[in-house]
Amino acid sequence: MVPNGWEKLPLSELTKEKISYGIVQAGPHVENGIPYIKSSDVGGDIDILALQKTAPDIHHKYRRSAVHPNDIVFSLRGNIARTSIVPLELPEANLTQGTARISVNNQNDTKFVYYQLASEKVLNRINALSKGSTFKEISLEELRKVTLLQPPLPEQRKIAQILSTWDRSIATTEKLIDASKQQKKALMQQLLTGKKRLVDPETGKTFEGEWEEVKLGDVAAMNSGGTPKSSVSKYYDGIHPWVSIADMTKHGKWISKTEKSLTDEEISNSSARLYPKGTVLYAMYASIGECSISTVELCSSQAILGIRPKDNLINIYLYYYLVNLKEKIILTGQQGTQSNLNAGMVKGFNIKLPTVVEQQKIASVLTAADKEIELLETKLAHLKQEKKALMQQLLTGKRRVQVSETEAA
Repeated sequence: MVPNGWEKLPLSELTKEKISYGIVQAGPHVENGIPYIKSSDVGGDIDILALQKTAPDIHHKYRRSAVHPNDIVFSLRGNIARTSIVPLELPEANLTQGTARISVNNQNDTKFVYYQLASEKVLNRINALSKGSTFKEISLEELRKVTLLQPPLPEQRKIAQILSTWDRSIATTEKLIDASKQQKKALMQQLLTGKKRLVDPETGKTFEGEWEEVKLGDVAAMNSGGTPKSSVSKYYDGIHPWVSIADMTKHGKWISKTEKSLTDEEISNSSARLYPKGTVLYAMYASIGECSISTVELCSSQAILGIRPKDNLINIYLYYYLVNLKEKIILTGQQGTQSNLNAGMVKGFNIKLPTVVEQQKIASVLTAADKEIELLETKLAHLKQEKKALMQQLLTGKRRVQVSETEAA
């Protein structure tokens, strides 16, 4: 149903130039050439500095697909249907064959069309029109026929203005999250190396004394798990949570629920074993360096090491120590020294060990930083959900906006 005063129009009737794709072969990167936008560059703000550049003569050959500020760039394949608006800071650019230019005419508002293309109803339609099994894409012909609900221009502008306000709040929150993560990272590097010492709550003075450097294997017991035969379904219908690396990446710091659970029979007849509550779980390959703490008794796959700290090491301190070490471990693997880890290597990790009291204080400060990030991430999720609900109402005309005489002029 078309709302009163609105029109249902194909995308081709909303543009001042024919919707077209770009350069078939962009050639090698030319440092002083013309920037071009490929499918992987599309989605949200365009990172101008990350764009590759093509030779001026290639750009000239495909000048029909040149984009200018305020044009919409649409991904035809790969991350299909993702869109970006060309910023003012990018006065001259082109596209690849995997993207399309949508130049909105003066009778319509670019930002409103951008939001319509991102609406759930339109995205569903675009996906339905896309062809291909493993690599889906939509043709220009089908894209041009996609219909959008268009209110009068003043109403378009008002709706776009409202949704832009939500986008700014989302962007601000995302920046706060990024900043908080960077601050936490810097704090970890200082606290876990002893470069920054905290105040001892028992004395009210800064912690003092040298830290002991030990091998992790000397202050913790550890072993890897096991994976039952997937063909025997009854093994996975038990009461003991069985942790995979996918479970760790999904749940993060604390883990109690898993996709699969093992029976007592399988645990007793395989290399799988139960870890007590509080065990630090450490991924030795695949997502190398991923880390979690168990909040219940559970078991794991052989790709995961279950580390049980002794009395002079608390699990949450070890968790943060291993998280802080992750970047270094991954970098070592990328350089070809060792792509995976094993229990012997992890036992050989050097760990700087302050007193248990100082460990607890460090862990509490980093936990507080985590909670701040979690609160911001919860806020971000709410903002995105509320914006999505608002889009469904405003872009379909179910909820109408009031346009003042000044805005209508």
